[in-house]
Amino acid sequence: MRRRYSFGTLVVTAALALILGAMAGAASGGLTAFWLTSEADPTRTTTSTDSPPATVRQGTAPTPTAVSQAPPVSTSDVPGSIADLVERVSPAVVTVLNKQAVGGLFGSDGEIQPAGTGTGFIIDDQGRIVTNHHVVEGSEEIEVIFVDGEKANARLLGTDRFADLAVIQVDVPVPATVPLGDSDSLRPGDRVIAIGSALGDFTNTVTEGIVSGLGRSLQTPEGYNMENMIQHDAPINPGNSGGPLLNLNGEVVGVNTAVVRQASLGVTAEGLGFAIPSNTVKALTEELIRAGRVVRPYLGIFYEPLTPRLAQANDLPVDHGVVVNSVEPNSPAGMAGIQADDIITKIDGQAIDSDHPLVNQLFNYKPGDVVELEIYRPRTDETLTVSVTLGERPDDT
Repeated sequence: MRRRYSFGTLVVTAALALILGAMAGAASGGLTAFWLTSEADPTRTTTSTDSPPATVRQGTAPTPTAVSQAPPVSTSDVPGSIADLVERVSPAVVTVLNKQAVGGLFGSDGEIQPAGTGTGFIIDDQGRIVTNHHVVEGSEEIEVIFVDGEKANARLLGTDRFADLAVIQVDVPVPATVPLGDSDSLRPGDRVIAIGSALGDFTNTVTEGIVSGLGRSLQTPEGYNMENMIQHDAPINPGNSGGPLLNLNGEVVGVNTAVVRQASLGVTAEGLGFAIPSNTVKALTEELIRAGRVVRPYLGIFYEPLTPRLAQANDLPVDHGVVVNSVEPNSPAGMAGIQADDIITKIDGQAIDSDHPLVNQLFNYKPGDVVELEIYRPRTDETLTVSVTLGERPDDT
């Protein structure tokens, strides 16, 4: 069942390309945030599960000289100006092209063409590049464009849609690398700089702003929240996805991911950009490089959130939780006796609601952990407590 959200928290829509400024109406009472990929993507209708789920124009430039060791961006001192910092960091920022097969006729395969454009940044001399999951999602080929216009094919090392992070790698000498800083040291009011391929065409665009807030939460249509996000007001646009948010030491303190354009119907918003904290990026990229994915717990149900309005319409005695639509065979939930139409209201005593989605609560556990679920079963009008041993999320969920 397709889910709709109208909570007061931020609502992230899956409209990936609004180059022409088209902005769909927001859910009533919420804010609408857009991913920053610079090419349109069909609206996705996703069944909920519990699993903690334009051609780029570049100026011609000389071919970079191959070096055995790419020069890292120094962090020993603060640059004399923003321009100095950008000059040092910009070679480590790349444009990422997501290429997919387009429109083959009469059963033909179609031609591989750019389907979307984002940004990434080089983190080591092995050519590893951090970007967003939604930048490379669905790609059949990935191409990287360096600041001087040179191009290289890249391969996907690992991706995690729940954190919206991906790591890709090129097999050519890289011109520079940029270090990950400590996002925990940020304070509201700190100056930050964003670099990215705005609209896909304007590569390595530089904007400046300040940290506006910390610990923000963005709600996604898939029923989980992107938590602990950095809010900032450095202007960012479609194409900036996956690009670095930098402190004045030239360190990456965040990965730009989403921007709020509309607060409610007819009410526009300005200066609301969001980035994934660098400390989150550090931990997850290590796992993506090592294993190709982030291991997350798995319950094995399809569900929809229970809202107070839905509860009232169905005369239910509970007004929060998730309604189980179906249970996957041989899943942890199935083996624990959870049934279709059950309403899961709590996990280890924590109420499941719009501020505490089920998937995000599962993020607090690992496969093999035992959790207690409080369940209301409408068909028997009883409240049960069920112990479930969490499994490992399959790759295809």
